Amino acid sequence: MKFAVSKITDMDKNIKLLGIVSFLNDMSSEMIFPILPFFLATLGANSVLIGFSGGLLEGISGIMKVVSGYISDLIGKRKPIVIMGYSLSQLSKLGIALSKTAYTSILFLFLERSGKGLRTAPRDALIAESSKEKGRAFGFHRAMDSFGAVLGAIFAAILFVWINERMIILIATIIGILSIFPLIALKDKASTTKPKLNLRVKKYIACSIIFGSANISYMFFLLRFDIVNALIMYALFNLVYASLSYPIGIISDKIKKKVVASIGYIFMFITCITAIFIPEVSLITLGIFMALTDATQRSFVAEISESYGFSLGAYQLVFGLSVLLANTIYGWLWGFSKIYTLMLAATMSIASSIVFLKI
Repeated sequence: MKFAVSKITDMDKNIKLLGIVSFLNDMSSEMIFPILPFFLATLGANSVLIGFSGGLLEGISGIMKVVSGYISDLIGKRKPIVIMGYSLSQLSKLGIALSKTAYTSILFLFLERSGKGLRTAPRDALIAESSKEKGRAFGFHRAMDSFGAVLGAIFAAILFVWINERMIILIATIIGILSIFPLIALKDKASTTKPKLNLRVKKYIACSIIFGSANISYMFFLLRFDIVNALIMYALFNLVYASLSYPIGIISDKIKKKVVASIGYIFMFITCITAIFIPEVSLITLGIFMALTDATQRSFVAEISESYGFSLGAYQLVFGLSVLLANTIYGWLWGFSKIYTLMLAATMSIASSIVFLKI
């Protein structure tokens, strides 16, 4: 415990500030996203539209990530772009809350994810520049992010007893606005860099098409429950995710990151199988999967890249678009057979685990 605390206290101020921002932002976001499929359903969305929106959470922000990452490398400034991205996201959440149709909600979701895309690559580049132990830095950031998600899901479950989905989203927006203020104290550390992708980064980005295809949205797992149980299970998922992210980040600095990620995709395979027979267990193994892969994949890109912003943005673009396409297909297939959908995702997970070891 003392070791872990000392590791946190000697962290760069930027990493701590971005951790606080992510804690508040994800408390806000994860009050919204676990109820989003149910909110969309009340507005008339079918399974294909819900599947598309699940992929949209990762996929549509990809173009913004590569553009903002490229520009932040070129001008040597991360902070202004990060602030703009977080601000756009919070305003878009208000639009989701006020929407009267599923299509309007998805339009604002598009804007919210665009805000995420705008901030993500410069923010991740700032994390990479602020620590030599990149696995630990990204793991800490992901842990703070996920602990915020735990509280958000629990808070949403409590509020749902008294108020409807729309009011929950409005309250979440207020919390999200608070996340902007710590960004004022950030310090830029970048110098102007010629944006470029080396051969190893290009190879990894090409393989991320397979990895993204294995990332079936958490929405499909939550649809196995009623809304209250879904919120509880979502909180459990994020608790597992948050608790493991930081120690796994430290471990990934000591052993090969591709081994850690490969093991992670085995847990996605287990998640898909347990979702068929024991849905409650699937959210626990999904949390383990995310802890093993999310921060690890991003820190791996930072480790092998020469220009952080562009490399992280390019990876997130390709990975995110493959997530979007795959989840649209999963949504279409879900309408025919839930088991076939989960088996397809399980197959892609095994393929991803094997490919990761070959990079």
